[in-house]
Amino acid sequence: MTMKTIFTLLVWLIVQVASSQEIERKTVSKIKEVTVFLNGAQVTRSASLDVQPGTTTWVISGISPRINEQSIQVGMDSRVKLLAVSYRVNHLEEIKKTDRVQELEKEKVRFQDLLEHEKANLEVYHEEESMLKSNKEIGGTQGVNINDLKIAVDYFRTRLADIKQKQMDATTHIKGYLLELSRIDAQLQELKNRKARPTGEVVIKTSSKSEVKVNMNISYVVQEAKWYPSYDIRAKDIKSPISLMYKANVSQQSDEDWENVKLTISSANPSVLGSQPILHAWYLGFNNSLASRATPFVNSGILINPSEVRGRVTSAEDGSPLPGVNVVIKGTTVGTATDANGEYSLPLTSDAQVLVFSFIGLQTQELQVGGRNLIDVNLGLDVTELSEVVVTGYGVSGDKDWGNSNTYQPRVKKTIVATPVVRSTNVEYVIDEPYSIRSDGEIRTVEMIEYEMDASYQYYCAPKLDVDAFLVARITDWDEYNLLEGETSLFFEGKYVGKSILDTRNIEDTLSLSLGRDKNVLVTREKIKGFSSKQLLGANRKVLFAYEIVVRNKKQYEIYIRIEDQLPVPNTKEIVVDRIEDSDAIRTADTGLLVWNKKVAPGQTTSINLKYAVKHPKDSWVILE
Repeated sequence: MTMKTIFTLLVWLIVQVASSQEIERKTVSKIKEVTVFLNGAQVTRSASLDVQPGTTTWVISGISPRINEQSIQVGMDSRVKLLAVSYRVNHLEEIKKTDRVQELEKEKVRFQDLLEHEKANLEVYHEEESMLKSNKEIGGTQGVNINDLKIAVDYFRTRLADIKQKQMDATTHIKGYLLELSRIDAQLQELKNRKARPTGEVVIKTSSKSEVKVNMNISYVVQEAKWYPSYDIRAKDIKSPISLMYKANVSQQSDEDWENVKLTISSANPSVLGSQPILHAWYLGFNNSLASRATPFVNSGILINPSEVRGRVTSAEDGSPLPGVNVVIKGTTVGTATDANGEYSLPLTSDAQVLVFSFIGLQTQELQVGGRNLIDVNLGLDVTELSEVVVTGYGVSGDKDWGNSNTYQPRVKKTIVATPVVRSTNVEYVIDEPYSIRSDGEIRTVEMIEYEMDASYQYYCAPKLDVDAFLVARITDWDEYNLLEGETSLFFEGKYVGKSILDTRNIEDTLSLSLGRDKNVLVTREKIKGFSSKQLLGANRKVLFAYEIVVRNKKQYEIYIRIEDQLPVPNTKEIVVDRIEDSDAIRTADTGLLVWNKKVAPGQTTSINLKYAVKHPKDSWVILE
């Protein structure tokens, strides 16, 4: 075989190998739609492909490294055959610096320039002081007259004082700039300590018989996104309907910025296992342990459960406040976020037991409420990678129907900014205008929809616990609004009256919304002197109690008020409770609850008398109040 033949054969082999290798074509994609779940979000990208005949491998880069691979779906024109879809990580291309890091670095350069400028000024002042002192001799050997001496001394004194003041000012500025630089460095260090992540890439192999230009949609689920609901509830007066603004508090750190996307808020939670439970056989035998359910602490028949918890979240590294930390009542969608000072306040549901504190890059903590109304937390950096969550993929948005979807028509005010759509297993709110949410973990509040609800109003008071009267709006047919439980801000008669909880987990036909305290409805509960007493009757002790409850209506219209009190319920036959007088209360025997429904005219007063006696063995100790 000649050298020419060998060379020709080598060239042929090289050409064959090169032609057999597939050339990857990178293409640009843009995020068009995002559906945010209670935990996680489905992102839909769009790309335009110039497809050539044959097989082509496309690479969609710049994808979040935090996606769930099982959720990837691709849709394109039927003229192009989809052969394979895969996901890979590109370790050569890391996620770009966040906007926050870039802002801090620019701020650092600015303070460094200011620092150098002040140092230069301080050096000039020191030089001027030295020069002034070295030339303080006046007149030489001939002396100087008294007037010239006085002028020179005044000049030196004034100028030296001015220089000293400028030196002090420059020193103060330098200390301030150094302090700001140390704070910026600490914040940058915390942000940069979070492990740098590579970018993700979706690799798609297609086949086509002809040259064609098609649009392609790619959807996938990212885990580091969430939202929780909150509400603004407004009542103009007790004769007007309720206005309820439904808001979504959205945050994400998926390493993708969502710029001017079609945003949809969904009540679905794909991170929760969707399989139905199976009830297995229950075999009963001896020595079986009985599971007990934790109950709140009870004292004297009163349930101890604070109505609100507040506190401060700080960094475990340097004690600095942590803004934007999510604080959620475990098992609910009731939550809030810390402010710029790391502080939070959150109304509690009646069954709240555990608070969950979480933020991307920080260790999540779960703390028992335990009857406390002040809970401070230190969160440290999470040095481990987040674990994968198995998520069921959702279909890409488009003409494809999710099945059995329809719109419903509750009464919506004209300020509507979202379109509600009821699905088979969840509710979606499609935001009408394009929306942008950066990947910085900051919570952005999206006002979704405002409902107008007919309501009946009634005051409520339990003066044994709190003598303030609470205005309550009662709404029927509330379930048609598909609301989730969440924190509410209350406004009545044009004024902010506080926070409360909209707990939609009950199954009652009527939803009660507390609109806060009304100081124009006065309630008192006082012992009646001369009746309350203690007596010894043989081996027993008899204690008499008498209370007068007075309600005064200072408002200019008639009100309805529900007053609640209670009789003690004995748990042994040795204790006897006798009801002497209760002003015709509605009584629940097994709980001892007493209810009075009163109508009080404007400027008028009504009173209720409650008298009862408790008899128990005199040698036993019983908490009676």
